[in-house]
Amino acid sequence: MFHMGRRSFAQAAAVAAAALPGRVARAQDADWGRDADRLIADQFRREQLWAFARSFYGTKDLCDSAAFNAHFAQSGAALYQDATLNINFSGYTQIAADFTSFLATALARLGPGRFSKLFHVTGDLRFGAIAEYVDLQNTFYSTNGITIQTVLDFDNGQVARDTDYWDTRELGASDIIGPAVTAGVALPLGTIHAGGVPLASSTPAPPGPVSLATGVTGRPSASSDMVYFAQTLHQALTLGSARDVLEFFTEDAAYVNPLIHQGPVLYGNFDQTIQIKGRELIGRLFQAGLQLLPDCRGSTLVHVVGGPSGGGFEWKAGGPFIHTGINRDGLVGCTALDLTNGKISRMSVKFDTFQLAPQDYEYIRSAIRRAGVRDA
Repeated sequence: MFHMGRRSFAQAAAVAAAALPGRVARAQDADWGRDADRLIADQFRREQLWAFARSFYGTKDLCDSAAFNAHFAQSGAALYQDATLNINFSGYTQIAADFTSFLATALARLGPGRFSKLFHVTGDLRFGAIAEYVDLQNTFYSTNGITIQTVLDFDNGQVARDTDYWDTRELGASDIIGPAVTAGVALPLGTIHAGGVPLASSTPAPPGPVSLATGVTGRPSASSDMVYFAQTLHQALTLGSARDVLEFFTEDAAYVNPLIHQGPVLYGNFDQTIQIKGRELIGRLFQAGLQLLPDCRGSTLVHVVGGPSGGGFEWKAGGPFIHTGINRDGLVGCTALDLTNGKISRMSVKFDTFQLAPQDYEYIRSAIRRAGVRDA
């Protein structure tokens, strides 16, 4: 039987290429052209999404309720949800009425430009995205602002579903365990985990029964390549090794997770003290925490949003965390992904760490600290 080794094959290929320089050059030109077209298309989608997000959160910050509400799909299936507090507004009519009231109150008490500040968004306006912003101090709580990561499903360029995730430990103790100080707060929400007992509810908590890659109005929430990427990444997080997970990241990638914070409650907004940068540190974190993090072993992939250049997914914790979360059937969270040439250049995980048992919370943080992982 004829057998060609790797070296022989490479030599033969080189000879063939030399014999057909015009054809090879044309093939290379075609490849480069396709790559350039993809990069241009990705950048166009990013700019399109950023323009929408700046408008959406800019009108909220100015407390312009009519302009803000105009960004929502006028559908009875539209949803606004807060996965940390278990708040649900169903249908455009309720969403518009509630935000009209909230923004009027905030405008009267705070004035324009003192509500919400967008700082990151990734995804695709054709499908879905994950935005990150801060609701400033004294909008809802007196001790601090809150850094929110929001999953957005789109329907013809409008928001069909808006689901917020955030970590209550970003606040001070009075807002978390009480008694909450409400003086000077525009829209006080009161104590979150009264007496230090994690918030619980018998009503279904967000995100609820959502389809993997279909939005609430029936339109796709993610492209096929983003669905595949999310599935393969999640499989590595749940079944793989730290080395397997690290293969998904670029060399200079950023990684954000509230469990990186090593101090007490009341940490900085805009992801301060909860992020690291570079594959070396990210590798150390997963080496120490892959078996421990709630979005890894035993977790379930719930919903995927986005397109070729980014997006993310929602997840539910399982395994040792099966009795955590508002319904005590698994903590929920979301993960934002920026992709560069098919690899993660930024990954941001958001969930309420107060829903973890105190011993689990301290054990995970200790493992991360021993691995030498520190905020960037």
